[in-house]
Amino acid sequence: MTMGKSRWNDSLIAVLAETYPVETTTYTAALLGMSETAVKNKAKKLGIVKVAKSRWMERAEHIRSHFQDKSFSEMAKELGISKMSVSRIAAKIGLKRTKEEIYRVSSRVRGEMICRERRRVIFGLSPATRIKVVSNRARVRLRSRLKGIGYIVGQERNILYYTGNIERKERLECRGVKLGLRFLPFPGNELSVLSTII
Repeated sequence: MTMGKSRWNDSLIAVLAETYPVETTTYTAALLGMSETAVKNKAKKLGIVKVAKSRWMERAEHIRSHFQDKSFSEMAKELGISKMSVSRIAAKIGLKRTKEEIYRVSSRVRGEMICRERRRVIFGLSPATRIKVVSNRARVRLRSRLKGIGYIVGQERNILYYTGNIERKERLECRGVKLGLRFLPFPGNELSVLSTII
């Protein structure tokens, strides 16, 4: 007999019968202190089967799968539940993070938020969070002002086109050049603009 088989007793079998049908196999195995394979084999031998997969179990599996790399907020949004619910499910199935894991997840989330905020600033949108992002605000403001005058912003945000029917602003263009903007005559059609940009 193997060590795994010798460990089973009436008390452990009772726990198996109570938890295996409604909990994840991973959780049941952790509760019993056995491998998932041993739990599955014993349940099969005793004819213990899982009930139809519940929404709670689906959520638990999702949280378990993404616990190491996603924040509670991200998982909550994906599952359509609250952060508190994610926290409770994680605690129930025995999931915990180390300080290093907490730092890694929070650092990744903050980095992505900063990137999104920078994109919003570049496109002249109001911030979505309170995070302060480093950006060339003077260039963004000037580009927006020039666009309002009639300059055409190219796909590369630092190229502006002028047409023959707008009054060019030499002083603003000089300031723009110092801030990294380029000014080109508008070719006359979108295809030409794209070929110039590419």
